[in-house]
Amino acid sequence: MRSSPKVALRADRSEPPQDRDWFLRDSRWDDDEWVLAATSARHEDRPVVIRWAFLLPNYRRFTHPRYATLLESARQHLALMRVGTAGSARGFGAYSLRTYFYCLRALIRWMSELGITRFADVDEAAMAEFKQVIGRRRGYAARTISRETLHHYYHVLSSLYRHRGAVRDALQVDPFPGVTARAATADQPHDRKVTACTPDAVAIPLIQGAIELLSDSAVQILAARERALCVYNRVNASSGDKRRARRVMNAAMSEISIDTPQGRKQLDSYWTLSMLIDLLYGACFVIISYLVGLRVSEILYLQAGCVQPFDPGTVGAPPAGAMIVGTIYKAESYHGRRHQWMAPTPAVHAISVLEALSAPHRARTGNKQLWQRPTVRTFGTGEWLPDSKFKLRVSDTKSANQRVNRLACWLNVPSYNGKPWRLSSHQGRKTFARFVALRDRTALYALAQHLGHRDVRQTDAAYVGTDHNLEREIDAAVLDSSASAWEQMLTAPTLGGRMGAEVLARRPRFRGSSVKREIRNYARMLAETGLTLGVCEWGYCVYREEVSACHGSATAPNPVRREPSTCARCTNFSVTEAHRPYWSDQLDRYESLLNNPDLPTQTLKISRVRLEEARALIRSLDGRTEEAGRGRKDGH
Repeated sequence: MRSSPKVALRADRSEPPQDRDWFLRDSRWDDDEWVLAATSARHEDRPVVIRWAFLLPNYRRFTHPRYATLLESARQHLALMRVGTAGSARGFGAYSLRTYFYCLRALIRWMSELGITRFADVDEAAMAEFKQVIGRRRGYAARTISRETLHHYYHVLSSLYRHRGAVRDALQVDPFPGVTARAATADQPHDRKVTACTPDAVAIPLIQGAIELLSDSAVQILAARERALCVYNRVNASSGDKRRARRVMNAAMSEISIDTPQGRKQLDSYWTLSMLIDLLYGACFVIISYLVGLRVSEILYLQAGCVQPFDPGTVGAPPAGAMIVGTIYKAESYHGRRHQWMAPTPAVHAISVLEALSAPHRARTGNKQLWQRPTVRTFGTGEWLPDSKFKLRVSDTKSANQRVNRLACWLNVPSYNGKPWRLSSHQGRKTFARFVALRDRTALYALAQHLGHRDVRQTDAAYVGTDHNLEREIDAAVLDSSASAWEQMLTAPTLGGRMGAEVLARRPRFRGSSVKREIRNYARMLAETGLTLGVCEWGYCVYREEVSACHGSATAPNPVRREPSTCARCTNFSVTEAHRPYWSDQLDRYESLLNNPDLPTQTLKISRVRLEEARALIRSLDGRTEEAGRGRKDGH
């Protein structure tokens, strides 16, 4: 990569700057294809290519001499986006520049349809028409493009206007007078069709299946691979016949069977073993992504030895856990920034499995990357053989998406709303952040530190109001959870707790052929009107501040003092049959504690109080069940 200075592109110079292609690699300014120099170490072996010879609606290439002036202007605008201008503190990376090129290409094609040959000829009416055209474009998984994609188009339009002092042919009409491109995007009704995070009905079976695969099958799969390689090396060394060595290796593997979450699998061929190895990679990715919250790039560029003990910093204190040490490449320098993430036990085990999986590849290439795989997709033990010819490089986001979806398909993960849920490699991070924020909104600062944001305001900006819209996702999830809880309370035959009798007496009676729809609409109405319904695993809280035992605020229970014992004696509390297992478990637990004679007196007193609370709630459920049964008999 050349290190020439960044020279501004001035329109008033007769000769073009000599070093204006400093950001290109293996290409020149006038080439039909630009190969961009990598802006991050992780992209060094994946250069970004921009092809200017794209087709126009009239079936001519944009590199045709007829469009030479417009092509030069487009190149200058794109180069300024890479360099950065006074309106942008820094230039954009190679991958971002390719995204903006796609938006610029769409504008040029639209201009060609209307016969417009210069950016400066786009007037207010044409600008308004183009914004309507892109607003109607179909998205990848929705009827229209997402808000973020719309912002990319708006940013390109804003840049074409901002560059008018540096490029002769630029927009002369402000596309967003008085507001920024981001603000103009926020006014549009576009949004993603698919929720950014994985629903619990999909995420929980996926994570559980991944943990089971690594716990029950990883050692057997790795042992089978080592046995296959030993057989191959022995036969190949004695006979020198690689084909015979492969046949003997396949015959040896056919005698092996492995326990998996989907039952016992017979290794009838090398393909089966390689498929199981690929599933191990997918399980490792799922666990690290969903339980730690790393970005895709941060996961794929982890190195051997990245797990280290966490030192609490107190002299004489034992290590409090483990942490993953890696690199953050998001909007950082070329080599990124080192960072540490707290890691639960399943994630530590996933790293150890990755280290064992990647050992042959690391020995072959001499580097410490854990996600080295062949550049072409292959299912076969050939990539693990010592004489393998496959070229290795770190996996990319596309291969990560494929592995996660293959694992979900193999685990038979449940569908969502009657349709298979399409997983992506970034959903794990979103789901992790949503899980933390839903349970404790006061943990935003700790979440910002864990995710690697330099400031908590960056977490607010990146996960609340702009890119990821986490706040809307959380609010929508809270609303759905509240509406679902109201629906259960409106349909439950019995309700226990102090609030249970009042809800049973006051809830409306639904009749007719559309009962389910009416109940659902009524529950949604209760949730949307702001009638707070606290939802937890031990019951429901129909919140009223004046009688709350937890001394909550004017709108919600106190998250610090809200716990089962406090709720059990609160007037706002109610339980359904869905909560009976929790209180039955509490009943058994405290009964076993009271049978322990070695416990202190104070502990026994607390256990007796908790035991009586659990008994009272279960008796209230049983009593309401008997009343409901007598009511049905009398009605009959």
